[in-house]
Amino acid sequence: MKKHNQKLGLVTLAVTALLALGVVACSMPGKTAEAEFPDFDQVTVQLDLEGFNEAEQPYIGNKDAPITIVEFSDYKCPACKRWNEEVLPELKREYLDTGKAVFYYVDYPFLAPDSNLAALAGETLYQQNQEYFWTYHHKMSEFQGKKDDTWATKAFILDLVRTHIPEADIEKFERELDNQTYSANVKKDLMIVEHYQVRGTPTVFVNGIEVEDASFAGIQAAIEGIENP
Repeated sequence: MKKHNQKLGLVTLAVTALLALGVVACSMPGKTAEAEFPDFDQVTVQLDLEGFNEAEQPYIGNKDAPITIVEFSDYKCPACKRWNEEVLPELKREYLDTGKAVFYYVDYPFLAPDSNLAALAGETLYQQNQEYFWTYHHKMSEFQGKKDDTWATKAFILDLVRTHIPEADIEKFERELDNQTYSANVKKDLMIVEHYQVRGTPTVFVNGIEVEDASFAGIQAAIEGIENP
């Protein structure tokens, strides 16, 4: 009986150990999921700050226009979603399509780790084709999840690109996203954020001056102030 109890004890210990290992293994996917999101604090890059590094930013409009509008944005920001869907179309009709102004988009991912992946995906698509970027930009706004949910995952982004940008080279996109090929581009944007002391999103600058009221009326007033000093 004593030997039986000893064997039973050993079996119990073994089972307990396996269960413990099972708990650890079940925890690993969470860590792996976190690892899919870039950490731009680990990226080192040199940037001679001149303006907003416009030469490397996605844009709409005439680059030679006298008015330059710059927006800092996070794909997970609900206020950015409203701005992109309500203010940007008005700016496009009134100023961008008419050649009066040019608009530049600058990443400011700060709300969550998946904000980083969303920004990197945008930069990666931009390197393929600027039109791919703008489709991605609009669709990420249209299908934006809840701010506190981790929704901007690799699976979500790949599905969005396959569905709405079928002409993109998806294999190249996924490979470059996994390799974080263009992480330096996002890092540069974050350096611009720090240089201009941007405090949140959406933040808008007109000809280098931050506009306190980022509504269409506020931006229009800033533009008119430049055109009619």
